[in-house]
Amino acid sequence: MTNSLKNRIVVVCVGLVLLTTFVSLFSTWWSTNQFNEKKLSQDINVAENVFKQYLSAKESLLLTAAKVLTADFGFKQAVATRDADTISSVLYNHSQRINAELMLLIDLSGKLVSANTEKHAVVDDLKSLMDELLTKPDESNFVVLNGDLYQVILLPVRAPRTVAYSLVGFKITDAVATELKKLTGMGVSFIADDDGVVKTSLQDKALSTSALVHFKEATTIRIFGEKAVYRNRIIELPSLIEHHVEVLLSADLTQSYSEFESLFFTIMVLAAITVVIGILSSGLLAKNLTTPLSQLTALAQQFARGNYQAEFIGSRQSSEVSTLVNAFNNMGNDIKEREKLISFQARHDSLTGFYNRAAMLDVLSKQLDNNLEYTLVAIDIRGLRHINDKLGPRIGDDCIKAVAERIKQFSQEITGINARIGGDEFLTVFPSQAGQAFNSGIPGLVEQLQAGYLIQGLNIALRFSIGVVQYPSQGVAADDLIRRVLIAVDSASCEHKNIHYYQQGEDEEHLERLIIIDELKQALHDDDGQLFMTYQPKLNIITQQIDKVESLIRWQRKDGSWVSPEVFIDLAEQSGLIVELTAWVVKTVVAQVAHWQAAGINMQAAINVSAQDIASDGFHSHLWQVLQDYEVAAKLITIELTERDMIENEEKGIQALANLKLIGVKISLDDYGVGQTSLGRLKMLPIDELKLDKCFILKLDESEKDQFIVQSTVTLGHQLGFSVVAEGVETKASLDLLILMNCDYAQGYYLSRPLKAAQFSQWLEEYNAVS
Repeated sequence: MTNSLKNRIVVVCVGLVLLTTFVSLFSTWWSTNQFNEKKLSQDINVAENVFKQYLSAKESLLLTAAKVLTADFGFKQAVATRDADTISSVLYNHSQRINAELMLLIDLSGKLVSANTEKHAVVDDLKSLMDELLTKPDESNFVVLNGDLYQVILLPVRAPRTVAYSLVGFKITDAVATELKKLTGMGVSFIADDDGVVKTSLQDKALSTSALVHFKEATTIRIFGEKAVYRNRIIELPSLIEHHVEVLLSADLTQSYSEFESLFFTIMVLAAITVVIGILSSGLLAKNLTTPLSQLTALAQQFARGNYQAEFIGSRQSSEVSTLVNAFNNMGNDIKEREKLISFQARHDSLTGFYNRAAMLDVLSKQLDNNLEYTLVAIDIRGLRHINDKLGPRIGDDCIKAVAERIKQFSQEITGINARIGGDEFLTVFPSQAGQAFNSGIPGLVEQLQAGYLIQGLNIALRFSIGVVQYPSQGVAADDLIRRVLIAVDSASCEHKNIHYYQQGEDEEHLERLIIIDELKQALHDDDGQLFMTYQPKLNIITQQIDKVESLIRWQRKDGSWVSPEVFIDLAEQSGLIVELTAWVVKTVVAQVAHWQAAGINMQAAINVSAQDIASDGFHSHLWQVLQDYEVAAKLITIELTERDMIENEEKGIQALANLKLIGVKISLDDYGVGQTSLGRLKMLPIDELKLDKCFILKLDESEKDQFIVQSTVTLGHQLGFSVVAEGVETKASLDLLILMNCDYAQGYYLSRPLKAAQFSQWLEEYNAVS
């Protein structure tokens, strides 16, 4: 494997060697380069100082020689008398004594009088040279005469006035440049650019005519590419204005290149040897490390297959490997124990130790025998949520554990199987014959469960709903049985009964309810007209005007069939869809009220809500936002809820209604008289209206007792500050009685059935026209 640990170790080790080599080479190059640069600069400075000292010495010798010559009395007398032989002899002898190649006598007009060499070797007319040299008395200068370079000095010959000039000079030759090279250790080249004269220490004289170019541009091919051969420094020499002379000091760099290349090759050889050693040693180290790791991998694979008894095969080469092997063995044992625990937790409820729903399905699928009859009992703890809310979840958990213990006591004598299949739901399964004989069967289980509970010092009474299904007469498949027993327990809860035995066909009814819920959800989402609102008018008995309506929802499926409001509203409450349904109703009704306002119809609308709506945190804000969106006054909306909705969560309901009243919405207590609202509770409710249940109104003209109840309720409502609405008015006689009783509003088929918005507008127009 190219990505194996062994290869990685080798790569890392070799990489470290290469990195070390690179760093060493770089640091060597850097330090060597810095050292060479510093040394080269020092060498050139020293060479420059030596060169300047050499020139200074030559200048001093020239000056001394010239002064000696011009001060000689015999020479001055000979110059004054124009004694040519004496002058020539003196010049020659004096030049021999100081080794001066040039010694001239020049008259005041610049003409050459005498020389220590052949006259043709110099220029006859030296006037311009003499004039420029006179501007630099007692100083030497470099001049080119007849193609040769000289260091010269000019001094006057006075007898006692100046009668001539003596020019003394040393010739600068290649030999001089070579001598200076020996003194300075550098290449030396005297260059007179304007005269094309070059005197150099180069061995190859063929290059002497282009020394400046050669020294400045010469290169050599090295291992790191093309490099300059020389490091140069130019020194300006004292010379004539029109005959510029300079010297070029050139340090040869080839030696430093060779030394660094030799060092580089030495490091490369050592690096190559180190890399080879690194590969071999890292390979051996990697093998020693990866071999036990491979064996441990095989051991881990055995653990993965569930073979926790597998052991490490191989030698333990180090204490670390031994420690790792022991850790693997311990891990195998720990995994084995943890797997048992996880397997148990995956199939059992952590609170009660019973099977969970998935495990119960599996157990039933394997254990149920067609030759035996079994009873499945689903047990639901009613009101457990309120216990959690009021007493805390710890008390709720203890209640669950106590109930589980009683179920266990009931079933363990008859080899029952127990499961917790929901937050407050249990399932116990046992042979039917054994269950009937034990403790009076299922009624005995109910009696045992309903006995009081002592939980953390509190006496708690629990209520239960129980559903029963028989195997195999009411189902064979485990999932069918569980679904049907849950249907039975739901029926027991809805019917407020302790026990409900499953009946054939309830499964289909349950499925139909699920279909209705799904179609209702889709109808809300599509908002395609399946759901619509109708409005039943309320007659203001005092003014005989219609100024209120009750909004009633209707549903006609796409296939044309109708679904009763009692059915789909009840299913919406059970499925939690009621909040979304009510939100749709609120928006639709408020929009209709706004439409009526725009048409000049000032109409109040009542909206029926449920306990879930009141408990919803978003109901208040949603209603307020819709009113703002459609610019409808809150006083035009009445919220109707039943006594049952108030009683289930009275404290929260009262607070929610109070919040609604703060924004101006009116509250109506619907179906009054058939619930459990006491007079004490009635005075606490923040309501504006009492709505008498229609059971008291339908036969009001025939029942004297109904008349007493209605009259007393109207009187009580008025005394408490409520308006009173009578629904279910179907005859004129009943309406006349309500008028005599001073009832505020009447509603019923005598006036009108619930109408769609367009039909209601037409009906209202006709009603107003008649009245």
